[in-house]
Amino acid sequence: MHMAFLPTLWLSVCLSGGLVAPQPTPPGPLFLPLVVGPPPPRILIAAAYIDSTVSYEPDEAILLWNTGGQSQPLAGWVLEADTRSASFPLDTPLRLEPGQRIWCTASTASFRLSFGEEAGCSWSASDRAALQLSGSLTLRNSGGALRLRDGSAAVVDTLLYGDATLQESGWLGPPASLYTRDLASSAGQIWQRKLDPFSGLPVDTDRASDWASDLSDSQWGRRIRQPGWGGWSVADGLWPQQGQEDSHWTAAVGPEGLYAPLATFLASATRTLDLSLYTFEHPSLATLLADKARSGLRLRLLLDGAPPGGITDTQKWCVQQIAQAGGDVRYLAVNDSAPTGYKRRYRYLHAKYAIADGRQVFVGTDNLTLNAAPLPTGAPAGGRRGFFLFTDAPSAVAALQQMFAADWRPELFADLFPYTAAHPRYGAPTADFQLPPPPLFVVADAPFTLPLHFSGQLALQLLSAPENALRPDSGFLALLAQAGPGDEILLMQMAEQKFFGPTTSNPIADPNPRLEAVLAAARRGARVRLLLDSFFDDPESPRNNRATIDYVIGVAAAEGLDLDARIGNPTAGGIHAKLLLLHIGEQWWSAVGSLNGSEGSYKLNREALLLVESASLYGWLGAVFAHDWELSH
Repeated sequence: MHMAFLPTLWLSVCLSGGLVAPQPTPPGPLFLPLVVGPPPPRILIAAAYIDSTVSYEPDEAILLWNTGGQSQPLAGWVLEADTRSASFPLDTPLRLEPGQRIWCTASTASFRLSFGEEAGCSWSASDRAALQLSGSLTLRNSGGALRLRDGSAAVVDTLLYGDATLQESGWLGPPASLYTRDLASSAGQIWQRKLDPFSGLPVDTDRASDWASDLSDSQWGRRIRQPGWGGWSVADGLWPQQGQEDSHWTAAVGPEGLYAPLATFLASATRTLDLSLYTFEHPSLATLLADKARSGLRLRLLLDGAPPGGITDTQKWCVQQIAQAGGDVRYLAVNDSAPTGYKRRYRYLHAKYAIADGRQVFVGTDNLTLNAAPLPTGAPAGGRRGFFLFTDAPSAVAALQQMFAADWRPELFADLFPYTAAHPRYGAPTADFQLPPPPLFVVADAPFTLPLHFSGQLALQLLSAPENALRPDSGFLALLAQAGPGDEILLMQMAEQKFFGPTTSNPIADPNPRLEAVLAAARRGARVRLLLDSFFDDPESPRNNRATIDYVIGVAAAEGLDLDARIGNPTAGGIHAKLLLLHIGEQWWSAVGSLNGSEGSYKLNREALLLVESASLYGWLGAVFAHDWELSH
């Protein structure tokens, strides 16, 4: 609790907690004890959806948030957008309690479809579903001023944005700007304040730097927010989740050791099974899931609707088996009935996790394909190098359940397209389709066929993108900031960009926070090794893995660091892993998940990353890293 919330002046101090004996009255004026209660209410314009992608922009909205310590009635308050205004009725009983927030919008129905939640007030005369404001607003896309006035017409808060040039009461300095940097357009972005990492409340200094799109702040700024995302508060479950509890774990390495643990996990579900995957092209696992669905298992499968290269006929065949058996399959894709311009919530649904019976989960680095999890044949198995963690840790189960519940809401969002057999994209394969033969990747050895089982009172963290994976105060960024002499960092990635921003930029103007945190750890004396993929690497890209390797090796040579980097393809089908190992002091952390080292992965995709503190897991995964390091250039 901040002491500022309890300002108190005392005439006498009671050290024992009991009554203080009367003291002689000192000469001079007598001041009685002054006890000031919680801070007054403070209502902010905490967010604004100004440039909607939906035709005619009926889901434009403004978020009001009480960051003070007392309740505030809103009767007679006024929202202004440049010269237009909308007033709260003088007779409304509406109040904002401390910490409470309320959206006001043009159309509550359109807002619900875009945001997946209810607005509390509307400035459209035709919208009677919420509190009706008097007047109407038009939010100018290119720039302007939003103002909030109290019942006495005094300006309480202001957002000056875009190309606005006039001075505004309640605002200091230049207007705020959205973050694009070749990553996203301004259309479809929400203006949002930064949230204080301790209180979770919006920050306010009446400047552009208060806003999460702040280009000058590479730690807490340069953020993007779109409708339908979580992470507004701790309560929605999409802030970093942590736990430390007795739990059982299994770790599996692909390609050689992944199929059996995956099949065992999926077969173990008896009541419910929820899966969120990028793609699914594994006929044997699809057949297993179809059998489970036919037996009465409630099966829900969420897939990305627009992976690069499209949805293959092999995936269509797999989905067909599951759907015909009674499984509910949805693609992250805009429904035919959605309004014109409606966007899906994430650039890609790239996470790879599952929840069985609400009691155990997996988080992985790979899609369910025969490349990643080939069927055992007796010969050394090549393919995609990847990793999966399976656990019954209650906090991991609860966090992934909240994530799935947030994303699987077909009753609210119009971007969950159901499997429809006749649909050319989200339906069955062509009538003459036959499954292709399994891929073959030849390797000399595949020593990691057996999974690792371990258990104990283990600490863990679950991170998600786009909500929280880049927070510098949690997850791997906070751990990397602690690394120094005697510590070790091993990073194995499919992709790690040399820098963010446009392809013409550089690591100084647009740093990759994770890569720069790794380099900073090496500068403090940590031993650092990076192993990146060569199989998927684009030789034409100015920030491919080779460019990153050259950059890292150049820094190491110039500064004399215990830092090295290699690029390779040790299992013949590419390094598809997203693995980070951190030995820091007496802690041994392993991070496994779907998060690549690209800006879009952090800021636009749905991703999931699980960190667990275990020396045995670190040692085992470290052995895989050492094996692959020796096979790489």
